[in-house]
Amino acid sequence: MSRYSVGRTIANEIIKADRQRSTGRRLQREAAARPESRRIDTPFGEFWMSPIEAKLYDAMRLEGLSPVPQFRIEAYYVDFAFPEVKLAIEADGAAFHSNERKVRDRRRDGFLRGRGWTVRRFHGTTIHNKAGNCAYVINREVQSRRKMTAEQARLREGKRKARNEAIARPFRKIADLMRREHKKG
Repeated sequence: MSRYSVGRTIANEIIKADRQRSTGRRLQREAAARPESRRIDTPFGEFWMSPIEAKLYDAMRLEGLSPVPQFRIEAYYVDFAFPEVKLAIEADGAAFHSNERKVRDRRRDGFLRGRGWTVRRFHGTTIHNKAGNCAYVINREVQSRRKMTAEQARLREGKRKARNEAIARPFRKIADLMRREHKKG
């Protein structure tokens, strides 16, 4: 790769990162401008949230969860994320009901699924009336995924140990034969 190519790649990455930061700032400005939006202090910083996002966030915190708000996944932002288990949570307000928005959200959900993420959507009226139930459902899914992830890690570790044992077995046999020969001689 030439120096020109490396330089161009670095410049493109800088431009891309700047564009993503700019998008994040724009989304927060738009959220701040919405009526009844609140600035919420989270372990990840302060974020502007719509009333339903704030209500769902508070309910998830009461469930003992710590979702990451306004989490960026490549070119997209999700309302809340649990990156360690690739679970994205969306709080769909009134704008969700437009056909254009539904098409755009389906396209985005497909993109995220293609990267291994699961997207769970909760309608604003459901959050407004039963935020605790929504948080309970989210908590069950997060815990289930954490168990599954731990089990997958345990299985991978077992396979790794078995593979290492299979590789070492012939060498142990050779070493054992050499010890026997050494004792005879």
